[in-house]
Amino acid sequence: MTLLSLPRIVAAASTFTAACSLTGSARRTLATAADAVTLPNATAADPNEAATVEVAPAASLEQVAATPPPPPAPSKPVKQRLPSSTPPPTPYHPYVHVPLGSLFPSTSSSSSKTSDSPLLVPLPAPLFNAPSRPSLLHKLIVAHLASLRTGTAATKNRREVAYSGKKIRPQKGTGRARLGSRGSPMLKGGGRAFGKRPKGPDGWARLVNRKEERLGLSVGLSDKWRVGGLNVVERIGMDLISTRKLNENVLRKGWSDTLFILGTKSDPLELSAQAKFELSAGNLENLSCIKQMDQLKVWDIVKKRNVVVELDAVDDLIHRVDPEWAWEEEEFDDEDEWIDEEAPEVELGTLHGEQEIKQVV
Repeated sequence: MTLLSLPRIVAAASTFTAACSLTGSARRTLATAADAVTLPNATAADPNEAATVEVAPAASLEQVAATPPPPPAPSKPVKQRLPSSTPPPTPYHPYVHVPLGSLFPSTSSSSSKTSDSPLLVPLPAPLFNAPSRPSLLHKLIVAHLASLRTGTAATKNRREVAYSGKKIRPQKGTGRARLGSRGSPMLKGGGRAFGKRPKGPDGWARLVNRKEERLGLSVGLSDKWRVGGLNVVERIGMDLISTRKLNENVLRKGWSDTLFILGTKSDPLELSAQAKFELSAGNLENLSCIKQMDQLKVWDIVKKRNVVVELDAVDDLIHRVDPEWAWEEEEFDDEDEWIDEEAPEVELGTLHGEQEIKQVV
């Protein structure tokens, strides 16, 4: 029987204690180092003597344990997430701009020189660049179409049928059921009980908040502006009533399906020209005109592809959307708010009060 000496037992106990406090990788390293150590054969001259084995000192085992394990070879390439590049914030502009055009081509020499340089009409961005809200537009359109229903469905009750009120037969003595007038709903040809009655315009109406209506107008006009369907013209009027001439110019501009918002006129000549335009446009199915701003509804804006506003009606349209809106007391000298940085600006006049019109040359 082979006996272990006391120094070997102490060394084995210290090695076991150190191995218990190591991590998994350090244990594997220690086991690899222990396998690499060659122990001499434990032989003894006398069989009765205990065999001794040379054991490495405890200090060398601690050094082996303190040696860091080799880094594992990567099996797959490590994919790193690159930081997302966020675009720079868009500068806020208090106004959006719409080119000022004309419905009919001008033949004057002064206008031909500046025909290639569009004028820019400023419009308040909070009103004409509002976020799109389809749910609000749907609610307003449904309420408007419901208010147009007349509710003419009606049936006759027992008082309205053409029968007399005489009792059909005596109450007693016949042995049959009791009957009253001939117009009873129980009899064939009698009046209808709980039938349909005319509701009138108020019966189908749906309540809409005033703020919702104004916000819906702002959203509808903003959607038209974003797709290029909002236009401003200097004058809407005709010298003669001519549907063919109006149709030719409308097709030339691509405004075959258009809502025209007319301004308020005080000059008799302008009133006459505006009335002739309305008569000419009345013969075209896809053209409609609105002169009074309180009659403007969201349905009028949404159902048309284009909205053309007369220059004199811009202020009225703004106050229709927001009655509390007021132009700021400032001049737009900042070139970034109006036109490109490389394009110079030329003052050409004033627009509805103190707001300037500038031209890209």
